[in-house]
Amino acid sequence: MLRELLQLLPSLFVSKKTIAQFSTELINKGYQNFNPDAQHLLPDCYFYAGLQIQVKPFSAYSTFLGQELNYWDWLVYDGFGKVLLKTGVADTRDEGVALAQTWVVDFLDGKIVQENK
Repeated sequence: MLRELLQLLPSLFVSKKTIAQFSTELINKGYQNFNPDAQHLLPDCYFYAGLQIQVKPFSAYSTFLGQELNYWDWLVYDGFGKVLLKTGVADTRDEGVALAQTWVVDFLDGKIVQENK
């Protein structure tokens, strides 16, 4: 919603890149200032820098390889557990945790711009 409001500003005053940077910065500050509360914590998640991270095992049978494949899915949610921000796959649980936490740090530092879906 913030992005839509900022889009209404005349293009003479600000560029679209500036709007995107400004809105991303405000959104990231909101995540950083989120006060973790157990009532918002999703099952099997933990808070990290104001966001929620979940790492869970995943297995599937590959008919091509003829064997069971085991992976770890990692998911990053907003602090309220309402919006899924990012997902990924890792070979081990520790790698999944590290990848998720690295993504959170980069996201909050503004290195990753989350697009509206």
